[in-house]
Amino acid sequence: MNSWKWIWRTTAVSSAAATLLLAVGFGYGAKELVFPSANRIDTETSAKAPLAERTPSVEEGNYRIVSIGDSLAKGTGDTTGQGFARRTAALLDKKSEREVRFLNNLGINGMTTDELLQELEEPGIQYVLKQANVILLSVGANDLFRGGAALQAGTNNPSAAALAEALPAASNRLGEALDRLREINASAQIVYLGLYNPFGDIESLRQAGDEGIAEWNAKAAERIAKGQNMMLTPTFDLFQRNTAAYLSFDHFHPNSAGYQRIAERVVQGLE
Repeated sequence: MNSWKWIWRTTAVSSAAATLLLAVGFGYGAKELVFPSANRIDTETSAKAPLAERTPSVEEGNYRIVSIGDSLAKGTGDTTGQGFARRTAALLDKKSEREVRFLNNLGINGMTTDELLQELEEPGIQYVLKQANVILLSVGANDLFRGGAALQAGTNNPSAAALAEALPAASNRLGEALDRLREINASAQIVYLGLYNPFGDIESLRQAGDEGIAEWNAKAAERIAKGQNMMLTPTFDLFQRNTAAYLSFDHFHPNSAGYQRIAERVVQGLE
């Protein structure tokens, strides 16, 4: 099996200034994650529509792609609006002879594992997911960094202790979400996006972030290995030494180049 499927200063004044700028940028992005603008689809209306009562169509031999989860699933930070999900579809369309259809982007800024579990009970959401044969999932970062109190306007840094406290319950909920996705769609390839550390270039935040995310990814990989037709796409290594090149101005989400690299990694796993 392709290994990509499982893997994963200047003067003191200028250094302090750079850290301050990063903190401000992070606080901006964090605010949107903790207090996101409403952008949910109207699932109540969808559930009442005749469409939601029909059996979803299944076209053999085609890629039918849906993304679901947090702001990375949505594509926040990508100036083109594509995110890794639509970029994945575009790459597959170039490289594969199979028809590629991007059905829907269900990503929501700030989504946690608990909110994802609630979302998966919506009939309209279930209808869309049932049509897919590739489900791209990104979730978990908001659980970890909320637990560390790091997303309160950038005033607190994530600590190893706080991340460790948040991790077990959130990891269990990720497992529940994967199980629920499999119940909703028995055969689709479920691609889970592993987490990366956006604080890797900030010395005071690097170790806590690395440790918490490494443990999260390890638990996710262990859980996914037990599932059927699931894979984890690692991203940690992509951003570990390339934060300046691959993060957007908020110093949290990927930029267009970062999303492109993620998409390339996803396609490697699907081929």
